[in-house]
Amino acid sequence: MSRTIAAATPAETVQRTFTLQELTQYDGQNGTPAYLAIKGIVYDVTTVQLLNDGRHHGVTPGNDVTDQFIHNKAILNRLQVVGTLV
Repeated sequence: MSRTIAAATPAETVQRTFTLQELTQYDGQNGTPAYLAIKGIVYDVTTVQLLNDGRHHGVTPGNDVTDQFIHNKAILNRLQVVGTLV
């Protein structure tokens, strides 16, 4: 039995390093993507419905929300990693 493995697209493989100042630019406002950092990993939460109004249980895109993230850590496995926070 043969399996085909799809090639990764550049968007899936290219990650960048963010400073906290740079991360604040990705708040999901005015058409920008919504990113947040948890334990040094930056996730794309642009399509997360609960964050569409910009805030959910103290979690606000464009920030390091390590201390505010109270959800099951398994949810992070469903989010695209876009980089790391330095």
